[in-house]
Amino acid sequence: MKLAAQIGDRLHEILIERRDAYFHVTVDGTEHIADVRWLQGEAYSILMKGRSYAVSVEADGDSYCVRHGAAKRIVTLTDPSRRAREESRRSGAGPASVTSVMPGKVVRVLVHVGDAVRAGQGLVVVEAMKMENEISSPKDGRVVAVHVEPDRPVEAGAMLVVVE
Repeated sequence: MKLAAQIGDRLHEILIERRDAYFHVTVDGTEHIADVRWLQGEAYSILMKGRSYAVSVEADGDSYCVRHGAAKRIVTLTDPSRRAREESRRSGAGPASVTSVMPGKVVRVLVHVGDAVRAGQGLVVVEAMKMENEISSPKDGRVVAVHVEPDRPVEAGAMLVVVE
């Protein structure tokens, strides 16, 4: 999964791949291999290069407050195709394909084919890294296709719902 992370005034390119039990995270061209474990609540343990890090991650929309010791950073994530989706939403033209931004498991499907939806309305809830993420409609419209079912895995970029 490709992402862009805004931290302060710097924008970083990030590629995340899960292979076996590890995350291969490439930040601005440098690869890091991490063993990430959810502890409880917002707490995670990350093991990289023989060092252990205790980190808390608190979600707030597209932003996350990441704490490690006394350090605190606000990280805003976007996927590379977000700008195109936002422009399409503003124009309101054509069907909008709603995709999963990260691999995970579908927890709930909140709509059915034929349902009228509003921009920002929840469509599907996907669990990734022990966090539930509600995927919302990019525009007002009607659900014309639902491509997922609860308790099924999804890959990053997988089509979830189409809104016309």
